[in-house]
Amino acid sequence: MEDEGRMPPQAATPTGAGGQAAMAMMREDTLGAKPAAGAKAASLWLDAWMDPMANANAFSSCVATADLAGDSEWRLVVAGADRKMKVWSGTALVSEHNLLEVPVALCPFYSETQAPRTPSLAVAAGTHVYIYRNLRPYYKFTVPNLDVDVREAEVWASVRDAKLSVGDAAEELANMRDAGTVLTSRSLDLLALEDEDGGDGGSSAAAVVRQESFARATCGDPLVQQTSITCMSSIKKNLDEWDAVSCLYVGTEAGQLYILQPAGTGVRNKFQLSSPPAFVASTGLLDVDYRIVVACRDGHIYTIRNNELSGLVIELESQPCGLVRTAKNILVGCMNNVVHNFHVKGKKNYSLYMPAAIQCMEALDIVRVRTVKCLIVALANGELRVYNEKNLVSVYTMNDAVHGLRFGRLGREDNALVVTTKSGSLQVKIMPRQANLETSGVNAGPPPEQDIPLAVPKKTKLYVEQTQREREQAVEMHRIFQRDLCKLRLSTARAYVKVLQDGQGPVSYGAGASVRLAATVQGLGPLFKIRVALTNTGSRPIYDVPLMLSAAPMYSLSRSQVHVPVLLPGLTYVDEVRVMCNDQNAGADAVRVFVCNKNSARPIISAVVKMPLSEFLDQ
Repeated sequence: MEDEGRMPPQAATPTGAGGQAAMAMMREDTLGAKPAAGAKAASLWLDAWMDPMANANAFSSCVATADLAGDSEWRLVVAGADRKMKVWSGTALVSEHNLLEVPVALCPFYSETQAPRTPSLAVAAGTHVYIYRNLRPYYKFTVPNLDVDVREAEVWASVRDAKLSVGDAAEELANMRDAGTVLTSRSLDLLALEDEDGGDGGSSAAAVVRQESFARATCGDPLVQQTSITCMSSIKKNLDEWDAVSCLYVGTEAGQLYILQPAGTGVRNKFQLSSPPAFVASTGLLDVDYRIVVACRDGHIYTIRNNELSGLVIELESQPCGLVRTAKNILVGCMNNVVHNFHVKGKKNYSLYMPAAIQCMEALDIVRVRTVKCLIVALANGELRVYNEKNLVSVYTMNDAVHGLRFGRLGREDNALVVTTKSGSLQVKIMPRQANLETSGVNAGPPPEQDIPLAVPKKTKLYVEQTQREREQAVEMHRIFQRDLCKLRLSTARAYVKVLQDGQGPVSYGAGASVRLAATVQGLGPLFKIRVALTNTGSRPIYDVPLMLSAAPMYSLSRSQVHVPVLLPGLTYVDEVRVMCNDQNAGADAVRVFVCNKNSARPIISAVVKMPLSEFLDQ
């Protein structure tokens, strides 16, 4: 390891023939297996190997297969949450390596063309990318520091030179934080010490002491702001071969995406996004034509094409939880249990609705006589679903919740699926060479009832005559229809205008005023309360508005008239009138509310309040 960062020494990986023999035996046993009686004839996955004690607690981004020894025997590498990187050859655990931090991504890549052709392993953890060659630490790449705000740097420089007290510095930093300035972790730690013990006087004095001691201990160090890596992958540089030279690219918490040099020692390109990346995928060649698709935490998908951030942004209805990129399509799984398929130009092709939450997604690419590209989706209910475009090809039920998937070559088998589960177990499944991915086991098209012909009655003589009449008089019939339709519209408009002018609608526009009336009844009886709300929806105020209430003799009103002095535009005037039911055997009736007009006997607007049945208490 170079001087930039130290990593613990690791043991060399044994590359004996025991792992190859075990994998060959496993392949022969699984390929020769036959389905039991009563089972489905063409099962898509065959159980090859399982280790329930593997302690492989890793997500899809931390599971990979690679030809580490250059002997065409692909080995399995898993970087777990226990900060250990484990390597399996066949069914045997051949090496285990300690990591300095919890990994977030693992990616094998070829950094040079010199023989022997062995890949390097890149492990992203924290702010670093640890690069291994021959399973030994080789180099540590550190993500560049973020820019520090000039005012914040001046505050810490004043504290260091004793020109500013720690209390004043904390107050100024707090004002900067409240104004939206992104502060460094040092400033945030200083502000966090302010109210650590409460808000009384003693604790405030203790907080000042803690802040002064923290400032004295850190003000002499350079003020830097680091960021963490959120995702990582690789893209081929200039050749579309499985062992061609590749370049790593990483996303950070600050919304940045860095494309590294082939050796992983420097930054080649830098892009700034509006949100931290969550998932990345790429197609093409870096020196020819390429696209990098980035799914961010803000629910948007961004595209980087040929060293430029495209203006095309795909907005999702919820946050992404998986991303798969094909030649012309983008498949993204969302937290609302839906997988969306978008064209690279942003047009939505179709959506797949899942019966449970999506745990992870993986691309299934098989090159045979014709290339087959499918999608593997792991759900929270333990199902492994395989989709060929919109067709559901296979459903396999797991005994445990899936955390990670990786499809590709393992050992000498081309089509192997590595599955890590919630309990930490590691499972390997193999796809039979005769597996059919072209047809769907579940019908995704129209129901079979659609093919049943309808019982259409025979044509009668009256039907034939009517059809002939419509053909001969089509123009005249259309004119009559249009004339009657216009008359109907005119009659409807006149009736609506009359309702508004008579004050019988919800809003009245007559008498030069625009008033909305809403009356509701409250209570169970025999005492009720009618709540009247008047709103002036016009542009001019209305003065001296009388409000009248009328009820049947079975009801007694506390007030039958309410005087509203002024109704201002846009404001609601609310008043309440008590209503008492006098006869418990009289049933229920209605109370009418009128907004009167001083200059006319016709009310501005009226409403009818239907009273409920009164509930009298037994004496």
